[in-house]
Formats: sequence, structure tokens, C-alpha cells
Amino acid sequence: MPRTPLQALGFLLGLWLALQLLPGVVRTARAGGDDETARLEAALFEAVNQTRTRHNLIPLRRSPELDRIARAHSADMARRGYLAHDTPEGANPVDRLRQARVDGFSLAAENIGQTDRRDPNREILEGWLASPVHRRNLLSAPFNTSGLGIARTPGGALIYTQLYLTYPRQP
Repeated sequence: MPRTPLQALGFLLGLWLALQLLPGVVRTARAGGDDETARLEAALFEAVNQTRTRHNLIPLRRSPELDRIARAHSADMARRGYLAHDTPEGANPVDRLRQARVDGFSLAAENIGQTDRRDPNREILEGWLASPVHRRNLLSAPFNTSGLGIARTPGGALIYTQLYLTYPRQP
């Protein structure tokens, strides 16, 4: 406890400064993910490629740029409480790719999902494979590049976004 007016002023100034800086620190930590979501992302990406390999498809190349876009969409859905390919403002996956200045691709698709189960990756992957549209995206032969992002809702559920793109093959 501050004992003098000067100490009280210093305490209040420090508290105000901390409150001003804290939201930026929290946003930065969430944007980059945490250890748990990074582990889940890596494990799901591997499981998706194993599934593609079992279906005689090429594995997807992981793109850090697409990871950032997928994480941002998952974080937006988690923060604003919606689950959709289009944002409330109407931006779709291709709009988000264009906004991030991603170009040179010929096809794009997106899978999303939400879970609060104990084995979230298993539920998401099984759900995607059980859904004809999500299965088609995941097992589409032309796709060769992907990004994956996971965010946690305030209630603790996980929201997943996986982007799939086709880039021309390099010689």
C-alpha cells in the first residue's frame, strides 16, 4: 500500500501503464498461439498428411504465411463468437488471402471446426472426414499447400481453420 501521495500517484501511474500495455501483450501472445495450440496444430497437420498419404495423395506443404491467416480467422471467430467461413462483414477465405497479399494460387478452400472434447484433433479430423464438403477439401488431389490455425474461445473451446491452396508446380 502506498503511504504517501507521491507513492499513490506512482502506483496509479504504474497501474495505468500496465493496463495500457497488457491488451497488446495478450493480443500478441494469442496471435502467435501458445505451446498447446502450436503442438495441436503440428499434430493435426501431420495427421492430415498421413490421411492424404493413405489415399495416395501428395502431402501438403505447410506455409507459415497461410498459418498466420488461418490463426487470425480462428482468433477472430473465437473472439467474436461465430463459426463461419465468412466473417460477419462478409469477407470469405479468398478475400482474406487477397487482403494478406497472397497470390499465385489457382485453387483455394477452407475447413473450419470447433470442439471442446478431450481429444480435439481426433474429433476435428473425424468430423472433417465425415462431412462430404470438408472431406473433399482435405482429400483434393490438386491442393499442395496448406496453413492451419487454432484459437481458444473465452469458454475454452478450440476453433480450427485449415486453408488449402494449389500453387503451380515448380520445375
